[in-house]
Amino acid sequence: MKTAGIQAEINVKTLTLDQVFNLNLQNYPDKVDEIVVEASNEARHEKEISEIEQKWKVANFDIVPYKKGTEERGYALKATDDIKVQLEDHLITLQQIAGSRYVAAFKTRVGNWEKWLNLITEIIDLWLVVQKKWMYLEGIFIGADDIRQQLPDEAKRFDKTDRNFIKMMDATYRNPNIYACCILADTKLQDLRNLSGDLDKCQKSLSEYLDSKRNIFPRFYFISDDELLSILGSSDPEMIQVHLLKLFDNCKKLDFKGKQITGMHSDEGERYAFKEPRKAEGAVENWMNKVDDEMKSTLKRITKEAVYYYHKDERTQWVRAQLGMVCLVGTQIWWTWRVEDVFNKVKEGNKYAMKQESEKQTKDLNDLITLIRSDITSLERKKINTLIILDVHARDIVDRFVRDSILDKKEFEWESQLRFYWNNELDDIVVEQTQGRFKYSYEYQGLNGRLVITPLTD
Repeated sequence: MKTAGIQAEINVKTLTLDQVFNLNLQNYPDKVDEIVVEASNEARHEKEISEIEQKWKVANFDIVPYKKGTEERGYALKATDDIKVQLEDHLITLQQIAGSRYVAAFKTRVGNWEKWLNLITEIIDLWLVVQKKWMYLEGIFIGADDIRQQLPDEAKRFDKTDRNFIKMMDATYRNPNIYACCILADTKLQDLRNLSGDLDKCQKSLSEYLDSKRNIFPRFYFISDDELLSILGSSDPEMIQVHLLKLFDNCKKLDFKGKQITGMHSDEGERYAFKEPRKAEGAVENWMNKVDDEMKSTLKRITKEAVYYYHKDERTQWVRAQLGMVCLVGTQIWWTWRVEDVFNKVKEGNKYAMKQESEKQTKDLNDLITLIRSDITSLERKKINTLIILDVHARDIVDRFVRDSILDKKEFEWESQLRFYWNNELDDIVVEQTQGRFKYSYEYQGLNGRLVITPLTD
C-alpha cells in the first residue's frame, strides 16, 4: 500500500476487484513479483511446518510385550529405526526453513519444533540404552536366587529401578503417542537419566563382584561376564564343563565322581587321573584354584617319573606309555642332556661323538616312523606324529653341529636353542634360551599338534 501511495486501510476480506485496479499495481511489477515470491515461499514453509506438526502429534511408539520364558515381564520399546529416519528428515527440513529469508513469520514455531525433535531424538536414544541395560540386568537379578543372595544390596537397588522402569513402560503402553510421551511429559528425559544412573550403579557393583572372582581365579578373565554369571548363578559344579576349553589350554572335561574331581580329558580324548582328587565344594573360584593346582602337581609328578624311566625303558614302549605332553618335554630334556654330554665327550677327546649322536637320533626317528605305521590307536598316532616333528628338528640341529663343527656348549649356536633341563636343586624343569631362563608351567596340553619346525619358525 505504501508503494502505491495509498494511506487508507484495506480489508482483505472485503477487497473488491475495482479496488485492486485502483491500486495501479501494473506500475510496480518488481515489487509485486517480490511480494508474490515471498507469499509463495511463506505458504510452502507453513505447509511443511504444519505437516511436521501433524505427523508428530499423531505418531506413536511401537510397544510390544516383553517376555522372559513364558512369563510376561512388562513391555518394551520395539525398533525405532523408522522413527529416527523421519526425525532426521524433518530436522533437515526445519534447518532449511530456519535458513530461509522467508522464515520471519514462523521463526518461533520452527525454533520450537527443532528443539522438540532434538529432544525426542535424545529421549529415544537414551530410552533404548536404558532398556538394553534393564534387559541385561533383569536376566541376572530376577529369578537368580544365588546371585541375589551374594549381592543383596544390588538386588534391592535393581528391584526399585525395575519397578520404576516397568511403571514407565506400562504408562507408555497405555498412551504410546510420541508427542505426549516426550514433549508433554516434560520430565521424561530426566526420568530416563535417573534410571540409567541407577542401572549403571547396579552394573558397576556387578562388575566389581565379577572382578573379585576373577582376582581369586584369574582364568575367569578368559570368559565373558555372561558366561561367568552362568557359572556363579548355578549351584551345580558341572556347569563349569562347557567353559573349560576357554579356561584351560586343552581341557574339555573334568571327571566328576559325586562332588569329587578325579581327572581331566583333553579335546582329543586323552585322559589322566589326579593323584589327589579335589572336592567341588564352596565358592567355585576356590575349588577351581585347587583343580588348577592339582593339574600342575599331578603333571609334575607324572613328568618326573617319566623322565626317570626314559633311559631305563625301550624308547617306543616309553612313548606309548606316557601322556602326549610328557613325551614331548621328556624327550626334549633327554635330548638336551645327550647333546651336552656329547660336548663333554668331545672335550675328553672323542672327536666323533657328535656324529655318533646324529646316527643315534636317526635310529630313534626311524623307530618312531616304524611305530606310526603299525597298528596303534588314533590317540597314539597323534602323539607320535607330533614327537616325530620334534625329533626331525632335533636331528637337523645335531647334523648342523656336525657340519659346522659346533663342539662346545658355550657356542651361540647351542645357547640359541630352546633347552630343557631337570634341575635337581629346584626339583623342577627349567627352560633356557640365550639369556632367558624360566620354569616349565605344567599346563595340560593334551594332544595339541604343532607345525613343522624350520629355521624361520624355530
